[in-house]
Amino acid sequence: MPDRIIAVRIPEEVYRELERKAKRLGFSLVSDYVRSIVLRELGYTSGVEPREDVERIVRDVIERRVEQLIAEGKVEVKPIDTEKLVDTIVRRVERRLQDIINPWTAKIDSLSTRMAEVIERIEDVEKRVEQVENQLSQLQERERTAQPYYQPQAEKRARRRSAIERLREQGVVFEHEVQWLRDRDAFFERLKREGALVLAVGGERVAIDRGFWENFREKIEMMPTANDDEIRVLLTKQQYELFKKLKEAGLVYFDATKRSWRFTEEIVGES
Repeated sequence: MPDRIIAVRIPEEVYRELERKAKRLGFSLVSDYVRSIVLRELGYTSGVEPREDVERIVRDVIERRVEQLIAEGKVEVKPIDTEKLVDTIVRRVERRLQDIINPWTAKIDSLSTRMAEVIERIEDVEKRVEQVENQLSQLQERERTAQPYYQPQAEKRARRRSAIERLREQGVVFEHEVQWLRDRDAFFERLKREGALVLAVGGERVAIDRGFWENFREKIEMMPTANDDEIRVLLTKQQYELFKKLKEAGLVYFDATKRSWRFTEEIVGES
């Protein structure tokens, strides 16, 4: 919308006063000065620099105070010196204001620079994280795609190779130790086919290496004590665990008349 024009009549002395103030504040036209006052009062920007606005306000305040002092007779100056006096005071006030404002302006500039650097670094980190996430996603997709072609077969080959070897190293494997296996039936059947002794003891299966079993039976049958603490000392950890399992299931018992341990016919037949 085009700008509107307002025309008002004012007394000659009021106009002269406006003209004098407009010239003192740097306005070339009285109309510009009046327009600035109206816009400032209504909260609109006047189109001038903030520094000029501050200077005008300071001048206006100082001018009113000087005129008040003159009117009260506290200051005696010639009319021609009033403007010079105001200029001198304004310059001093302006220098003082600049001394106060400049340090804060420098701090604000420094803070703005640092904020810009931080934002730039955050954006860089976000880009790197996004790249890493994309790479991980691609890698997982490749692994998921390749898995059906080789992983199951590789797992089966590894298990066939390691099952009996693990048993020979440990001597005995309890079913509760291999709960992680998906097909425990196949695991124990394979061990049995490869020569291991597989017994059902206390609600679970136990796979025993044949050499371990022969040594175990010989030690148990030669033990002349029923004291558990003494037995624990005479046996290895794996042998004691197997002994305790067989004893709880009633597959081995202590013959008090002969002072020795005996295996039941049931387990002797299995072995």
